[in-house]
Amino acid sequence: MVENEHQKRRHGKKLEYDLLEAAWNEFRDKGYDKLTMEGISARAKTTKTVLYRRWPNKATILINAFKKFGPKVNMNPVDTGNLRDDLITMMKPPTQLFEVLGKDAVQGLIADQVGNKIFGLFKHISDDGASFTKIITPALKSADKRGEIKLDKMDQHVINLPVIMLITTVLSQGMLSKGDLIAIVDDIVMPAFTHSLDK
Repeated sequence: MVENEHQKRRHGKKLEYDLLEAAWNEFRDKGYDKLTMEGISARAKTTKTVLYRRWPNKATILINAFKKFGPKVNMNPVDTGNLRDDLITMMKPPTQLFEVLGKDAVQGLIADQVGNKIFGLFKHISDDGASFTKIITPALKSADKRGEIKLDKMDQHVINLPVIMLITTVLSQGMLSKGDLIAIVDDIVMPAFTHSLDK
């Protein structure tokens, strides 16, 4: 009876916090494969219905739990003095995210989100939800001033190439390592960006 009364008193932000904390602890204890809505609700001392009112599946609740309890993942504008290092620094946060979650969880999230919101995964995890164009534009303008690229010769498809390659790599490999990131920048993105100098 006391437990039922405690459940009734929880609502709003307090209840949401408890649910997300339960989801995060369940994930850390059991891993993504064994993470279930039943397990989360039992740990939170509530019902599955309460969870489903807020989140449609375990992938969505884990993403929200990561935002609350995991390390902060923000892709922000930077200025290291050269475009290559700017790109690697800006694109590093997703690799940190995957290191924390682990390969099994990343692959599970992808499997559960494909055909739904996979291309919104980075936005869901980012706190500010800033578009990649906003983040990369200052670095490209600085690179243009240094003569590394000609920004006016680059169309939006080329500018979006880094984030497209990140998503493609995650979808194909189920993971994104620092080595993958450096290869994407050195072998694909930088040649595409510096090609603007030849136009």
